[in-house]
Amino acid sequence: MWTQKTSFTALCERSCWKVEFFCGESAIETSTQFPLIELKEILSERSEFITPQDYPEKYFQYIGLENIQSQTGDLIDLKEKSGKEIRSRSKIFHSGDILYGRLRPYLNKVYLVEDKILEGICSTEIFVLIAKADKVLPHYLRAILASSYVYQYACRWQTGAALPRLQLSDLLSIKVPLPPLEVQAEFEEFLIEENAYRRNLVEEISGLSQRTLDVVVHSLESGEKPTSSRRFASTVSTGKEVHQTIESA
Repeated sequence: MWTQKTSFTALCERSCWKVEFFCGESAIETSTQFPLIELKEILSERSEFITPQDYPEKYFQYIGLENIQSQTGDLIDLKEKSGKEIRSRSKIFHSGDILYGRLRPYLNKVYLVEDKILEGICSTEIFVLIAKADKVLPHYLRAILASSYVYQYACRWQTGAALPRLQLSDLLSIKVPLPPLEVQAEFEEFLIEENAYRRNLVEEISGLSQRTLDVVVHSLESGEKPTSSRRFASTVSTGKEVHQTIESA
């Protein structure tokens, strides 16, 4: 059982009077070789809004929570939407921002805006966060926001029963490891390569069922014995070979 004394001032400073907020950080294990720093020191919130209904015929890159995959942060089923299709006020984001799902934070939905999306709008159930470039690198920050360093606190501090949410002030108070930029650069390279490799594997697997059926049909038509061709990895689009193609016949 957790017990802890706290002052009235501390109670007033919290967004909600949950017992978990006042039991000290010792309730959660945090281990790292690097100094811990509060998230508010390395990022801030972008507070730009738009009412899409004011532009009914304009098409937007719109991201809802359903478009962000849990854990990986990959975009799924993303389609442009017209202003008249979007029923509520939306937040504006730009390339390099990080979108963090505040509704049901236990789903761990964290997306780094990159690739072909330069700007767009998103649900108000998402925090739009701006990294301080002189302190933290983008891929490293996304990984930290999706890691256990943040996740365990986000789950602990969410409020609301049916629709649990995380308050921005609570998110920004979480402490995370902050290596020097030159060390972060090593993490950055690792994350870019590994994520590209993972996405490549997903693409390979997604087409495996159809390729198998095609082999069966070809063998039936030609009378040849079906043979297997498995490609579990290939050159990824990061400018160099991370993993070699593995083929077996």
